[in-house]
Amino acid sequence: MLQFLLGFALGNVVGMYLAQNYDIPDLAKKLEDIKRDVEAKKKPPSDKS
Repeated sequence: MLQFLLGFALGNVVGMYLAQNYDIPDLAKKLEDIKRDVEAKKKPPSDKS
């Protein structure tokens, strides 16, 4: 339990340091952009019957 708490606390501290000092991209926004690109590249079904 103590090991989990120390790891969790260290992860939070490192994450806060990185977020404040480096330009970390917003992953949710990147995923939305990728989804939009995939949807735009999908070909509509052809009606050649």
